[in-house]
Amino acid sequence: MPTTYELKIYGKVQHVGFRERIENLGHALGIDGVVYNYKDGTVRILANFTSERKKQLFIEFIKELENEDKLINIEKIEEKKLDTYIEFPEGINRISSDDLIELNKKLDEGVKYIKLIFGEMEKMNAKLDKIIELLEKKL
Repeated sequence: MPTTYELKIYGKVQHVGFRERIENLGHALGIDGVVYNYKDGTVRILANFTSERKKQLFIEFIKELENEDKLINIEKIEEKKLDTYIEFPEGINRISSDDLIELNKKLDEGVKYIKLIFGEMEKMNAKLDKIIELLEKKL
């Protein structure tokens, strides 16, 4: 029988598409459970593992997400074995509590990144203008 664990992920893991990535990992590894944002800023995963190795692989893959997505920053992962087995539907599924306040936070986060992108584009355009100016002087 599988064992149920709670994984608590600390860091910049909310409002960056982290839960969707966890769902994909869970489905790929055949892990059942739920993933949700917690009010303290962590992401919590309740999941069943058929072996210690599968749990460790899952945690290793979670840590790798930080290398694949620069918006994700994992500070630490805590794991706790639960005394009770919980039966979940197949795969890992998100529990969403996206009320109006939560949606506004996501929109604010998106606007922040859009501004960051435009700021970087302006810097690149200024550098390109200088390069073009130098090339025109040499021609």
